[in-house]
Amino acid sequence: MSLFRAEGLVKRFGGLLATDHVSLAVEAGEIHALIGPNGAGKSTLVNLISGLLPADAGRIVLDGVELTALTPHARTRAGLARCFQISSVFRNDSVRDNLLLAVQAQAGSSFRCLSRRDAEHALQERAEALAQRTGLAEVLERNAGTLAHGLQKRLDLALALAARPRLLLLDEPMAGMGPEDSQQMVALIRGLAGETAILLIEHDMDAVFQLADRISVLVYGKVLTSGDAAHIKGHAEVQAVYLGTEVAG
Repeated sequence: MSLFRAEGLVKRFGGLLATDHVSLAVEAGEIHALIGPNGAGKSTLVNLISGLLPADAGRIVLDGVELTALTPHARTRAGLARCFQISSVFRNDSVRDNLLLAVQAQAGSSFRCLSRRDAEHALQERAEALAQRTGLAEVLERNAGTLAHGLQKRLDLALALAARPRLLLLDEPMAGMGPEDSQQMVALIRGLAGETAILLIEHDMDAVFQLADRISVLVYGKVLTSGDAAHIKGHAEVQAVYLGTEVAG
C-alpha cells in the first residue's frame, strides 16, 4: 500500500470544479512531481492535502492515518509538512531562533528557566544540524529577513524538515531563483530522497526531470497521466497542453 493516497478529491468554487475526483499516490521515499498549466488546479489540490481547504468529497490517507477531517496542525503531527511558494519565516528573528522554534514545536518542549539543560542542549544540536543540512550554518546568527531569496527558501525547507515529516509538500521551491540557486536547491532536495517522501509542485521542468521518480500531469482539475520522465516527455497530450515542442523534442 502506498505511503500517501489522495482518493477522489473534489473541490468546487461555485460552478467551478477546481479538482475533479483527483486520485494520487506517493510511495515511501519517492519524489513525485505534480505539473500542469496555470489554472490546472495544482494549488487547490495542495491546499486540500495540507488542510488549508476542506474537500467536498474524497479522502486523504497518510501511512494508514485518515487526514481528511484533520486541521493543518493535526496533519503536521501526523507526518505531513509543507513549504509554500512564498517563504514563511520569522523575518525579524535570527536563523537560529527560527530553527529553535521549529524543533521546539516538534519536540513539544520549551525554553524555560526550570527546563533541563540537556534538553535545551539537544534542541540546539538539532537546530544546528538542520542548518548544516540545508547550507545555513554560516548564517545562523543573521536575521532571516536579511537573507537572500535562495537562503530564505532553504530556511523554509529546514523549518519543514524540523517536523520530521513522512510526506513533504514542496510548492514551487525553485520559484524566483536564478540558475545557481536552483541547482543548489535541486541538490538539496535530491539529498532528501529516501528520508522522506516528497510531493513536488514545480514549473521548472529541468528541475522536475532531474528530481522526479514519477510525474503526474494535472489538466482542468483532472490527472491526465502519470509516469516517469520518459513517459511524460513522449506523451502527445502532455506536449500539446503543457510541455511544448522544445521539451518534447
